[in-house]
Amino acid sequence: MAVRACLSRILEGSDLPALSRQIIDAISALDDDASSLQRLANVVLREYSLTVSVVRTANSAHYRRSGRPVQSATHAMMLLGARSVRELATSLLLFENYRRRSAGLRELMLLSLLTANHAREVALALGVTDPGEAHLCGMFRNLGEVLVGCHLPEEYARIHARTSEGEARACSRVLGFQYEDLGVEVCRQWGMPDSVAQGIRARASASSSQVAAITAFSHDLTNALYRRDGAGTNPNSSVSDVLARHSARLKLTHAQARTVVEAALTETRELFLSANVSIDALRLCQLNEAAQSALGVEPPAPIAWPVTPDPVSEGEALTSLRARLLHELQSSVDPASQRDVSALLLLALEGMLRGGPFHRVIACVLNSDRTRLMARTGLGADVEALMSKFDFPMTAPYGPITAALQLRESMYVPLDRAMNLAELRWTLGAGIAQFGVFPLVVSGTVIGCLYGDRRTVAPAPDRDAILYVQSLVALVVHGIEARRRATSTAALDADAKSGLVLRLLRGESMETVARDSGVTAAQLASWRELFLAGAVARLSSI
Repeated sequence: MAVRACLSRILEGSDLPALSRQIIDAISALDDDASSLQRLANVVLREYSLTVSVVRTANSAHYRRSGRPVQSATHAMMLLGARSVRELATSLLLFENYRRRSAGLRELMLLSLLTANHAREVALALGVTDPGEAHLCGMFRNLGEVLVGCHLPEEYARIHARTSEGEARACSRVLGFQYEDLGVEVCRQWGMPDSVAQGIRARASASSSQVAAITAFSHDLTNALYRRDGAGTNPNSSVSDVLARHSARLKLTHAQARTVVEAALTETRELFLSANVSIDALRLCQLNEAAQSALGVEPPAPIAWPVTPDPVSEGEALTSLRARLLHELQSSVDPASQRDVSALLLLALEGMLRGGPFHRVIACVLNSDRTRLMARTGLGADVEALMSKFDFPMTAPYGPITAALQLRESMYVPLDRAMNLAELRWTLGAGIAQFGVFPLVVSGTVIGCLYGDRRTVAPAPDRDAILYVQSLVALVVHGIEARRRATSTAALDADAKSGLVLRLLRGESMETVARDSGVTAAQLASWRELFLAGAVARLSSI
């Protein structure tokens, strides 16, 4: 079959398998449980622009749940859910992989991103429950052309030389199939949702679902606005023609289309700016002018480019990032935040990975009988392979990780001291050059540790980095202790609570009763008020 033969050619000597692995990893993280969030976090945190985009999406008006901005990708994923983040990450993995290539590929990926943003804005306008799915379908709508343009440049040039025949006929003559056929075949190999393949093949006259209809409309809208032939003219229909052609499935007005186009341009521009994606500002201005002209706005409304801020040093940027990530974790310490211990650990690990920064970070816990230390969750490149080696006995002779737990002291080698023989052997076997162990001591008992490493000898983290990690550890410990107190408090019956209140009424200090009982001073004060209110009500009824 011509399509599969073409795909075999593309796979030979290309980096498509690596992209395939990343996309399959993202798609496989389907659930909102801790293991799915860990796998998805590893996908997101590999790419700076993915991290920025996920955080920005969580902070958008559509998703924001409070007045406090989200700072970490982990918190953003908890707010958005694995499905929404999976769809966004999968879209941007494709964008990131191909926008770094030739100028022609950058232009194709820019158009794909605009189609994706059109699709999401249309889905929002129509009240579709999952606008992220529409974004995903829009990004992959032109996958076949992107693959041919990148991996088969000679064939792509020959197709363009035949544009006067029409794209479909030119593809058939040169390739023996259509771009859409190749896109669908690759999506099937990646295990993409059926809606993506349906969107690739969707037309105004033949759309199997509302999302497919949105994808077809968004693709046609992008072509009508932005695609030009070799003479610089637009061979496609006008926006009004696109609206009329899709009117049977999508009831959109010209005013709604204008809102969709403007929002998509704004979203595209902000992604490029916030994620430090390099693109010619003039090209985005040209796109804006083309859109405004096609939508009947004269003169074209200019893009409001932000004032370029003063350059920030790398050290200042890192200090600012650490402060934001610390604040994010601190806001989750209170049990009222609804974050469980797994969520606390993931937030702390992201703080270490990005703010350390380290190559890999792992949260380790002692088993139930405290005889072994094992990995619980981790982040970073190839962290799963390293985690498989984390199963250390807590009995003598101690290993390089458990030795630090026995001392209950943070350790980073070779920053604190030279490595001993056991540590040298372990690091050689694990393929790392430096590592640190930061014990978690909860209510006087060691329960595990946070671990971080770097694969290169230099640079070593500075003292500020170690203090920063120790602050993350202190917040995790505080959060675990608070959850234990909350659990023990919830288990107290009415007599036990009354007994604590009576101790306060007899004159014992709030601090003493709180320390003895493990109940917070705020909770004790609340119980005292309820106790006194109940007593007054009872006396009033006599």
